[in-house]
Amino acid sequence: MTKNFKQKKEQFDEMRARIRSRASDLNVEKSVATVESIKAATKRAAAGEEANTPTVDLSKFGAGIDGSPDPEDELTDEQMAEIDKVGQLNIVEQVKEELKNTRFPTPSATLKQAVLMLVIFFVTAGVILKADEFLRYQYTDWGFIPRAGEVLDYSDLSLPEGFTDQMTDNDLANL
Repeated sequence: MTKNFKQKKEQFDEMRARIRSRASDLNVEKSVATVESIKAATKRAAAGEEANTPTVDLSKFGAGIDGSPDPEDELTDEQMAEIDKVGQLNIVEQVKEELKNTRFPTPSATLKQAVLMLVIFFVTAGVILKADEFLRYQYTDWGFIPRAGEVLDYSDLSLPEGFTDQMTDNDLANL
């Protein structure tokens, strides 16, 4: 890894220089206020005091809140072309570039994935079927559901008054 870093050191130095140049163009400076405010807040917290004034400078936030973009934040066409080289190509060239950089799975990786899916399917199906079988036997032992082939006697069951009023002779024969 350090070998790779040493090989690209010039490239990294050039990138740092470009970042510093861009930061100076945008008047971005290192903030010591943040470090100082953290130290002061830590001291106040240790002493159990509350902040008298807000410690965050909220005037830096809110640029463009009304929906209008800040012109300083917009990229030029040259900057956009430098950042997104593929996006500047026509659609056919973009597709070619994307397909060139796409790594498709090998047949062995696809086969491994399919076998794993089958194993998961059969294990899950086995667990569900065994749980169903256990519950079926348990519930029949407790008497919640009748056993297969068991005929229950409903001869002492009386229907409520008027239950058969709307039934035809055919319906009554099937009772």
